[in-house]
Amino acid sequence: MREFAAAARERERFHRHIESIPPERRFLSNPTRASLAVGAALLDGELAYHRGRHDEAYDHLRRAVELDDNLSYTEPWAWMHPPRHALAALLLDQGHAAEAEQVYRDDLGLSGAVRRCAQHPDNVWALHGLVECLKRRGESDELPGFQNKLAAALAKADVPITSSCLCRTSVRAGHDCCH
Repeated sequence: MREFAAAARERERFHRHIESIPPERRFLSNPTRASLAVGAALLDGELAYHRGRHDEAYDHLRRAVELDDNLSYTEPWAWMHPPRHALAALLLDQGHAAEAEQVYRDDLGLSGAVRRCAQHPDNVWALHGLVECLKRRGESDELPGFQNKLAAALAKADVPITSSCLCRTSVRAGHDCCH
């Protein structure tokens, strides 16, 4: 659809609404603005990405990861969609498989670089991305174990999984290299 003007207007409205929220307002254990800032950074990143401004998009998405990582722990999560899923999917979309693999490993809690409360062990979305990264680089030692974990996770999924984020349109268009 590529309705960038309409998307930009909605983005501006979202940012304005965030600014109108009183700073003392809280959502669970976090300031509401802090939680919504994750979504704002994701929105800015995905919009920049689909406009072809990939480096700018990655900066926004890395910021979303940082903001999400620094939210106070709460259940349910203060921001439900892990920003690493969008970042890694869009990195992978442009061939940055090594960085995407690291982002997936961080998200799955395999690297030890991310606080436990920001990890999503064995989640189907990051497992899918990690398996794609391993296939792309021809890895054969770890791949079977992660393929088994992915198969188990996919067996529980109620929607088809083609990427760690629906923002990655190339796989929906049939350009995925690994399936």
